[in-house]
Amino acid sequence: MMFSIFVILFNLPFTHTNYESRIAVTPVGYEFQLRYSIQLLVSTTAQTIITCSATCNQLSSCRTFDFDSVSKRCRLFEADTTTTGSIIVSSSSTSRVGTVQISSDLYSSTHNQPCTLCEMDRYETCSANTSTCQCPKNSYWDGSVCALQLFQNNTCKQQNACRSDLNLTCAQDCSGIFTKCVPASIINATQTSAGYGVTFVGTCSGSSVVNQTILTGQAGITMSPNGMLYVADGANRVVLYSQSNRVGTTVQSYGSWPAFLFYDNRTSLLYVTVIQLNLVYIYPTNNTIPPNGISYDNCSLKWLYRPSGIVVDSTGNVYISSYMCHWITKWTPNATTGILIAGSATGTLGSTSTTMSSSMNMALDEANSVIYVADRFNNRVQRFSLNGLGVGVTVAGGNGIGSAPNQLSQPTDVYLSKSKTVLYIADYANSRIQKWVINASMGTTIAGSASGIAGSSAYLLNGAYALTVDPTETYLYASDLNNNRIQRFFFL
Repeated sequence: MMFSIFVILFNLPFTHTNYESRIAVTPVGYEFQLRYSIQLLVSTTAQTIITCSATCNQLSSCRTFDFDSVSKRCRLFEADTTTTGSIIVSSSSTSRVGTVQISSDLYSSTHNQPCTLCEMDRYETCSANTSTCQCPKNSYWDGSVCALQLFQNNTCKQQNACRSDLNLTCAQDCSGIFTKCVPASIINATQTSAGYGVTFVGTCSGSSVVNQTILTGQAGITMSPNGMLYVADGANRVVLYSQSNRVGTTVQSYGSWPAFLFYDNRTSLLYVTVIQLNLVYIYPTNNTIPPNGISYDNCSLKWLYRPSGIVVDSTGNVYISSYMCHWITKWTPNATTGILIAGSATGTLGSTSTTMSSSMNMALDEANSVIYVADRFNNRVQRFSLNGLGVGVTVAGGNGIGSAPNQLSQPTDVYLSKSKTVLYIADYANSRIQKWVINASMGTTIAGSASGIAGSSAYLLNGAYALTVDPTETYLYASDLNNNRIQRFFFL
């Protein structure tokens, strides 16, 4: 049974409603039991429970006190009864516990406001860094109140929920979901280090995750300007994910596996290559390339045969690579036939400067009128002029299959940085993402194993099939095909 008393320090030379504490007091026969001794603020004496509670009221960090009317012992605690302590039966029949009542209305007029509003406030203090009212030491803003920071191994839900004075921080699992308080030194050695991947969607370190749409052998990915991620899933569909929801929405289904995607920022249209159907689908118009929907299993500029990669320029020209014809064709708006940009006119594979072997996804540098393509089985990335004679220049790899810094193994996707100076390559068979400065003789690994080792940990990939980068170039997303997940890395 609890009853409430209200304590107001009438001897203070000012009045302010928040310099009062709403305090609930137990009947006699109870005391407070700490879980962490560090939270005992002071043990002193007081004449009455009113003076003991007044002492607690003067300390913004005091959340609980107990008082014995015979021994006059008054103990003040930083702890509360929900996370770090509990009320227990006392050996003394004259002991009582008082708890400071915390509610959102006590903070609504002060939190993040100018310091003048909390000069005489019992619940918040003035931050010297921001000159605003903030939570006192060893507490944090949980969106509603100043909650007490937590101790090691306590469950936490946000980064600053753990005791900073003990150098604790809230750890995240491989999906980036906050889990428990751990020493910050552990986090600094892992989750903030280069090459540490967070599972954005899909299975987490090889295991299914609750409340997520499960991916199956997903391929291409692309991102809209507002951070919406489109995934070409192996279940013959395109799935859309927001940054805050790992449960995806199927936006379109196909009768076969979609390979690569391109989101056109200018028109808000999504272009999807469906290899086995020999078509490019445009969402949400449901138009196709070629527009007549003709499909034949041979190489001709009048149709597509096993289309793989796709990019669109600022005027609506669509560039499509063919996995089986080993070429790149350009389709102008509403065209019924393509224009050969690179590769053999007969669709013949090769390893010369004018041929390719299973051309995959591309990156377009429209300003310089060139296009980069992942030439998969030649283990290289080629650059072609959009207005040239189809003669390619090897800009990455081309030194035989392997995992050395100057080699690639079945690259499938490529991204060109906004600065137009760096390529990022999905080095599929090496299960890694390579960063390759234009004109450099070798690349560096920014995700996955530099030696080409596959795995499912936060540092490894297994079949790096595709990649995309957010609009601000803060994060790089990798389609980790054989792990059925999309990994997010810091963009380096």
